[in-house]
Amino acid sequence: MKELLIESKGIKTDEYFIPPFELRKGELVLIYLYGGSHYYKIKEDLADIFTGKTRHENVNVFKALTFAKNFKESRFERVFNPVTVGKYLKRNADLYVEPELGFFKENGFSKNDKVGNLDYSQKKLLSLYSVFTKTRDIVFDLSGEGPVGAIKTFDFVKDQIKNDGAAILIDWATDMKDDCDKFITLEWLSV
Repeated sequence: MKELLIESKGIKTDEYFIPPFELRKGELVLIYLYGGSHYYKIKEDLADIFTGKTRHENVNVFKALTFAKNFKESRFERVFNPVTVGKYLKRNADLYVEPELGFFKENGFSKNDKVGNLDYSQKKLLSLYSVFTKTRDIVFDLSGEGPVGAIKTFDFVKDQIKNDGAAILIDWATDMKDDCDKFITLEWLSV
């Protein structure tokens, strides 16, 4: 049996319930939150639990996951000192892992490109790539991506975790549910 990373006996608030589930090495779990204004707050709360930032009485986190954050650049930095892909990786990736040149080529950018000029999916892939140089156990989302970019990002994550990783995808769409090991749906308690 593969290593257990997270055991949830169910996450309940006054508004919703996330049914029980386990996350083991090699698995990809999709937590479906539906679309709406609630999505970002609940996603943030769940990510905080799964990364160990917040404790929840019904969730045992045996190994904290890492959340793949979206790229942000201050206006000052964007104007006077734009972040390049190479600079971003120096700041955010494991310096002992040599960047794979094929990753850049197949995703249409180079180390010298300004991250601010990349499209949203390229930024998401860059963020995920930097996280995967440090760990194989992540929480991620696909918000802001179009259908083609979301599939490419999803496939990238699946490929990265297949041997010795695990992932939780928190999403507002069910498109990927058949490609996940487990599909968990938020249940509303008050309507």
